[in-house]
Amino acid sequence: MLLIGARGFVGRHVRDAATRAGLSVVAAGRHGEDEVRCDLLDAGSVASCVEAVDPDLVVNMAGASSVAASWVRPGEAFEINATGVARLLEAVAAHSPGAHVLCVSSAEVYGEPSSERLPLTEDLPLRPVTPYGESKAAMEAYARGSGLRIAVMRAFNQFGPGQPPAFAASGFARQIAAAEKAGADSIELAVGNLDAARDFTDVRDSARAFVEASRRELTGVYNLCTGRALELEALIEEMAKATPLRVGIEPDPSLARPVDPSVVYGSPARLHGAIGWAPEIPLAKTVADLLGWWRAEPAAA
Repeated sequence: MLLIGARGFVGRHVRDAATRAGLSVVAAGRHGEDEVRCDLLDAGSVASCVEAVDPDLVVNMAGASSVAASWVRPGEAFEINATGVARLLEAVAAHSPGAHVLCVSSAEVYGEPSSERLPLTEDLPLRPVTPYGESKAAMEAYARGSGLRIAVMRAFNQFGPGQPPAFAASGFARQIAAAEKAGADSIELAVGNLDAARDFTDVRDSARAFVEASRRELTGVYNLCTGRALELEALIEEMAKATPLRVGIEPDPSLARPVDPSVVYGSPARLHGAIGWAPEIPLAKTVADLLGWWRAEPAAA
C-alpha cells in the first residue's frame, strides 16, 4: 500500500490500521520525512513516487482538510484537493494502471441539506456550498473520468486523538487540557453555532474503514458516517464529564461560518453492506482519549 499523507491526522491512524491488518505500507509525504516524497502540488514528485513504488494499492490521505480555512484560501483548497488528486490519478494511470486507489471526499459535497434529504445517501445530487465542498466535488469528477479502479469515501466529521485544534472538538479538548494545567477550576468554551449537530466518527473507526475498503478494492462512492447527528452542546457535555473543571458555554457569533447547516448526518448502509463496517468506539472513549492526548501535549499549555 502506498499511503500518501501518512503523517497527517487521519493518515497516522490509517497507517496503524493497515499495519494491524497485515499490509505492507510505504509512507509518502510532501516534505521528504517519509520513505518516499510525494507532494500533490508537484506533478514531477507525484509521478516519481508512483513510478518508484509501483503500488497495488494507493490510499490518499493528503489534502486541505479545513472547511473554515477554505473560505480564507479557496484556491489552496482546490489546488490540493482537486488538482493535486488529478495529478495523482494521472501518475497512477501512467505508471501503475492496475492499482486500486482510495480517495477521501466529504459530506460537504452534499451542501446544505433540508430535513427531507436526511439521512444523506450517496445517490443524492451534489450541491456544495463551500469552497472545500467544491474542491471535493471536483475531485470526485476527476475520479469518475480517470478510468481507474477507485473507491471514493465521503467522510463526515472525524475526530479523535491527534486532531489539530482548528477543529471544534479538538479545540475544545485543548482548551480544557490547558485550563487543567493552569490550575483553573472552570472554563468557558466559546461556540459559534450551538444549534449545529454533526455525524461524528472516531478517527480510528474511520481508519479501519479506509483500510478495509482499500484491501477489498471496493469501487464506487461510499458514505463514512455513523448515521446519527450529535449536537455540539451534547459533545461539550460529554467532555465536561471527563474533566474536574466546571465547563460553561459562551455563544460567539464571530466564530460562525458563512454557511453552516444546523443538522447533517448520513446513511452508512452502503458501506456496511459492502464490507460489514460499523463504528465500534463509543463517544465517551473518543472524548477521553482526545482529552488524554492533549493533556500529554506540551502545546496544550
